[in-house]
Amino acid sequence: MTSEVCMMNRLAVVLAADSATTVSKWTDGRREDRYFKGANKVFQLSNNHPVGLMIFDSADILSVPWELAIKTFRANLADKSFNTVDEYARELFSFLENAHDFFPIGVQESAAIEAVFQIVLEWIDDCTDGKAKEDHASAIATMFHNCKPNLDAKLLPQSISDADANKIISDLETKAASQLETLLKEIKVATPPNIADVTKCALVRVMCMPDTYLSTTGLVFAGFGDHEIYPATVEYVSYGLIGGKSIYTQKSAAAIDHNNPAWLSGFAQTSMTDTFTLGLSFDVYWSLMAAVKDSLTDFGQNVVANSGGDLTKVANFDKLVADTQSEISNRVLDEARREHAFPLRNVLRFLPVDEMAELAETLITLQSLKEKVTKPSETVGGPIDVAVITKHEGLVWIKRKHFFSSELNSRYAIRQANQITRKP
Repeated sequence: MTSEVCMMNRLAVVLAADSATTVSKWTDGRREDRYFKGANKVFQLSNNHPVGLMIFDSADILSVPWELAIKTFRANLADKSFNTVDEYARELFSFLENAHDFFPIGVQESAAIEAVFQIVLEWIDDCTDGKAKEDHASAIATMFHNCKPNLDAKLLPQSISDADANKIISDLETKAASQLETLLKEIKVATPPNIADVTKCALVRVMCMPDTYLSTTGLVFAGFGDHEIYPATVEYVSYGLIGGKSIYTQKSAAAIDHNNPAWLSGFAQTSMTDTFTLGLSFDVYWSLMAAVKDSLTDFGQNVVANSGGDLTKVANFDKLVADTQSEISNRVLDEARREHAFPLRNVLRFLPVDEMAELAETLITLQSLKEKVTKPSETVGGPIDVAVITKHEGLVWIKRKHFFSSELNSRYAIRQANQITRKP
């Protein structure tokens, strides 16, 4: 995990991120986590234009480090620019689709087929759970028999059309079915006569639920497009590539304009940013709402019981509880916005760039401290990278870690300068 902050007003964007990364592996049936504190999560997306990118969750895309892919994209982008920040994002996804050396079709197929295996094994576990061993074969056979491929285009991620999904499934189904049959033999499960349907069902599930079965990476693009006077940001989730198509979904977007003077959001671990902006974190908020619902239910039942009434005659009791919970929720959030979010936005709109950078770094530091004192893990920590993006200065680093000393590598600085000034 990680903790990241994106902050904007009419002058600039500030991006800040910690450096912790977690690597997990399974040894003798046990999960082992390793924590490292040198990961790069903030990147300059263009050498010539004011756009940056933060990543969180998986640091790889189909076993290729995102850092390598992003820096290669930046080199290929050269002096090319776009009217909006979102167009830079779409250009990156297009670049990934054409980066055949990085992402061979065979690697893409393997990732999809591994997801198919995971889905089928989950189905087997679910249908046999709680049943006697001698009933497993019958339960599995029934489960397989009920597999009917049904692609719902409404559930597909936005980057994939119905035609795209059908083509990907058609191209993969034979190979996936053959490998699935081999897997079933290895685990001593009878191959169903409708193995093709089972495979298609699993592939449909992969296409419609990539967030569950494929590796995910959050991508936060921020900066200024050519036609954007004020900064903008857009958040995507990438699920890798299948069949030469980049799989992604837009999660959020924000832009500064004459009516919206400032914006602040956290990504990944956000409890301290939420507390700062709203006065409470969302984990506390959801716990509060669950407690409110339980308390209202108990209170209503006690009132009816103590008054000698019959609760079964209150036909809309559950709706009354839900409506009251919703009213309490709205009042809590309205108060949070009025007392915290709106005043913060009014201050943030006038905050100088250097103080914005300091605030962003402080929020990451607080999140790191919270993780350190409340949890045994080390999922947030390490050096904090802070970058500022302005319309005319571009991306400049306020704080940045290096795995080498710049004083000992003067030739590196010269190479970078030549790369930036070199004409295409």
